[in-house]
Amino acid sequence: MEKTFVFDYDDTLAPNQEDYSLVHLEFTRWVIQKLGHKAPDVQSIINLEVKIDMEAAEKEGFKMTRFPSSLQKTYQTICGNLGIKAEEEDLKTAYKIGMSVYNENKWKERGLVEGAAETLDFLERQKDELILLTKGDPYIQNKKIIATGCDKRWFSKICIVQKKNKDVLLDAANRMHKEHVWHVGNSIRSDVKPALEAGIKMIYIPCETWAYEKGHNGKPQHPNLITFDKIIKIKENYHLLK
Repeated sequence: MEKTFVFDYDDTLAPNQEDYSLVHLEFTRWVIQKLGHKAPDVQSIINLEVKIDMEAAEKEGFKMTRFPSSLQKTYQTICGNLGIKAEEEDLKTAYKIGMSVYNENKWKERGLVEGAAETLDFLERQKDELILLTKGDPYIQNKKIIATGCDKRWFSKICIVQKKNKDVLLDAANRMHKEHVWHVGNSIRSDVKPALEAGIKMIYIPCETWAYEKGHNGKPQHPNLITFDKIIKIKENYHLLK
């Protein structure tokens, strides 16, 4: 029986979180160099940015401008706490640092995670339906997908959404026979929970992610949930995916 696999993109098929971590490091270094002995310690700077970015994600969703604006607001808040004025040029620099996370050349050069292309090729040979469901800013996600060649290979449908829930997932799958649908993703909050609520099967591939995705009560115990440590395990254990 042909199966349908609905794949998440960021940190499932292509690296993502490491890009943000590197920009956090660059931003923190810049703040310390800019403010010198008045600068907060590294952990305080990062904690503040995460708090501001989390609040923005809850209110605004996953727009392209959210992350660079959060860095900008973080610097402005730090300056305010110190009783000094954040200069306009410095706010522009903070925003520019945030925008550097969107690096098309890096996405293209790095490609997909190890084993992803091999797994997708294998599933394609099985005549399974492959769908891409990614959360984020449409402009940015399209650029990522194109940079890694996912726009031209494998997927019968590509869906870019602002949030994932059971209805979004079922709409993407577009299939009545839920027992033959598998979602593949790395987030308990955005992948596992919606899949199980939708009554479809879930392949969870854990990956370190940011604070927003850690807003959950842990991995549930459920007969529809399988955990693999690497994406290639889908190919290696295909016979178990009934």
